[in-house]
Amino acid sequence: MKDKINFKIFKPFGSSMARAELPLELLKDFKEDLKKIKADKKKQKDHDWGERLVGHVAEEYLITPEIMLKWKAAFFDPIIASYTNAHIKHKIKSILINSAWYVISKPGDYNPCHRHTEYVHPNYHLSCVGYLQIPDSMIPTENAKQHNDFSGQTEFIEGSENMFADVNYRVMPEVRQWILFPNNLSHVVYPFNSTNKDDERISFSFNATINFDTDNAPTN
Repeated sequence: MKDKINFKIFKPFGSSMARAELPLELLKDFKEDLKKIKADKKKQKDHDWGERLVGHVAEEYLITPEIMLKWKAAFFDPIIASYTNAHIKHKIKSILINSAWYVISKPGDYNPCHRHTEYVHPNYHLSCVGYLQIPDSMIPTENAKQHNDFSGQTEFIEGSENMFADVNYRVMPEVRQWILFPNNLSHVVYPFNSTNKDDERISFSFNATINFDTDNAPTN
């Protein structure tokens, strides 16, 4: 990928997050990879990641390592490094992807409030969510309030609410949208409804660990 990588760091509450648009080639690679996994019973079994995750969703599969590594180097690493160095001024030794998986959600599926992994010093962890496919016919869930409809949205939650502080940040998924965030940031994915019960919303996530040079590692 030769195009310039554009991303934005923003701070909806205490923690900072980053947002970027996924390259079209990445979108194609990931969707073709998932198609191959779903078309092969053995690959489905080998890539099945549902038992490791908390989501009440149809299917969850590990991303093929070769595909993940290709885009780790070409797209994700530069953003992760820039995000990290915006907060911690130390030389990064390596960025490790611990796990990376697809999430296929059907109407009514949801992901309860959760965090991805525990923060353990001196390991600095980040997580993300990216959207590969959004149903055209996605509609509000039953009994959704018009003034506060969060059907199908992803909500990030941090801190204690008061009149001077926001504690939640809601995102309406869009194809190619990618969001990076600290792994200990609580988040929930609300169910969506659709005129077609077979509609699928497809996203992916991964967990990354930042390792610093031993002689120049953060002390806190």
